[in-house]
Amino acid sequence: MPIGGNLDYALTRVHAHHGRCMDEAGWRRLESTRDLGQYLAALRSTQLADWANGFDPEHDCHTFERMLRVEWRSYVDRVAGWHPLAWQPWLAWLAWLPGLSLLAQLARHEPAPAWMLADPLYGPLAPGTPADRAAALALTALAPLQGAVAGQTTVSAAWRTHWHSLRPSPDERAQRSLDLLLQAMREHEKSLTHAAESAEPARAELAKRLQRLLRIAAGTVIVTACHLGLVALDLERLRGGLARRRLFAGQAEH
Repeated sequence: MPIGGNLDYALTRVHAHHGRCMDEAGWRRLESTRDLGQYLAALRSTQLADWANGFDPEHDCHTFERMLRVEWRSYVDRVAGWHPLAWQPWLAWLAWLPGLSLLAQLARHEPAPAWMLADPLYGPLAPGTPADRAAALALTALAPLQGAVAGQTTVSAAWRTHWHSLRPSPDERAQRSLDLLLQAMREHEKSLTHAAESAEPARAELAKRLQRLLRIAAGTVIVTACHLGLVALDLERLRGGLARRRLFAGQAEH
């Protein structure tokens, strides 16, 4: 059973965890290593070490991604649990963000790839038609996304609709900060849609905006949402680093 926390206590813990995030200098040192084995060894000496539990140079990209999704869901659930009960579902729903692209694949009519079938969470949803998958989804915590898999809306729109439905009424100051957060998310999504090649510039811009907003929103639960957004961006960067070294071993980084 969830136990509600005090917001001031929760934000103190969030700031403590945020202070342990890796800075750009740390990222540059890590990314100077091009060999996957050396990259993993260097990773274990950084602030991201806890995210690398169980990583092995023999893992393929799909295994790395699956493990990162599991760690992310665990972290979001833990952070959400520090907060007052009213805010916990709204924060906890962020745990499903990395899986939205997988659900979008399940909305297509082609068979699911083997790597998805091997996923313990999404694999049981993958057999059959999109209608079969939507019916299976209805029996899980992802039931609010059933309509997206059935083709009635997009996965991102269904995710946002449910997220908004979970939000308690914030006070005026928190609402202003939330409006800025939602604007940043919308503009980031638009930037990704129009990105010609790399999405890195869009992610870097979003990170800057979230860092600024984290300060503007001081004392509100929006601080936690910004922190989780920044952690998610770090994990995307880590995911990219792992994939490049797994797929292009021995080639120069660009």
